Amino acid sequence: MKQKRYILITGGSGMLGRILASHFSRAGYQVIAPPQDELDLLDPNLVEHAVERFPACSAIIHCAAATDVNYCELNQSQCTEVNAAGTQRIVDLARRQKAKLFYISTPMVFSGTKGNYREHDRTAPINYYGTTKRGGEKLVLRYAHGIVIRSNPIGVRPAGTLPSFIQWFVDAAQSNRSFELFTDVRINPISTAALAGVLEKLLKIALHDSIFHVGSRDIVNKADVWEYILAHFPGYSGTVTRALVDRTTAGRTAVRPKEMWLNVEHIQESYRIPMPSWRHEVDLVLKELKI
Repeated sequence: MKQKRYILITGGSGMLGRILASHFSRAGYQVIAPPQDELDLLDPNLVEHAVERFPACSAIIHCAAATDVNYCELNQSQCTEVNAAGTQRIVDLARRQKAKLFYISTPMVFSGTKGNYREHDRTAPINYYGTTKRGGEKLVLRYAHGIVIRSNPIGVRPAGTLPSFIQWFVDAAQSNRSFELFTDVRINPISTAALAGVLEKLLKIALHDSIFHVGSRDIVNKADVWEYILAHFPGYSGTVTRALVDRTTAGRTAVRPKEMWLNVEHIQESYRIPMPSWRHEVDLVLKELKI
């Protein structure tokens, strides 16, 4: 009889977590993606409760986090509890189960002054969200089977939550909304669907590294993503005011890194996992939105 392969996904109802749950279920894994009230990162007894409720897993993908950059800046103690203390509890659970642990991190652990960041470049976050994610990385890397995945995922967030920036752009185009568009932030995004595929590949092979940069092989300004999406809405009649991010509503509370693109050569060359183009990834999200 084939042994069941259990995988635990935290944040399973979020933008990335729900795609991971679906992907790994189709791939033949027994997926455990509990709601927050069943696996609460703030629960000091998380490890004991998880052991009681769920089967032991061979792998954990830790997606759950406080990710709203402005919220984190204004609510630092809550952000620390979720992104640092909560991550330590997941590390403790992985250690208890001897599970491989994938930690979903962010380019915001870097200062964003130059871009093209490689896996072992010096981290230097400039906002509190990035600071707590760097702290989470350190906790994970102290665990022998801990793996950090830095990426800038794009996708569709569930109803009732803040929309992703792709969803926001689509809604603005559909509703002819006028808005401020920052022009000085560059990323190399990857769709949640593509990231799920990369994680499955990494789970199946022997890894000689503990940090991976995952993203599109090319770089894009967020303003150019808007223009790409706008091509689907030729009747748009709103007004777009272009500005630097620090001078927009989004950038007035927490400082944003500007060059948030990651060098993805290592995963492509050393592990033969090809990275897609940013246009392909935006198209996947638009397809999910039925655009």
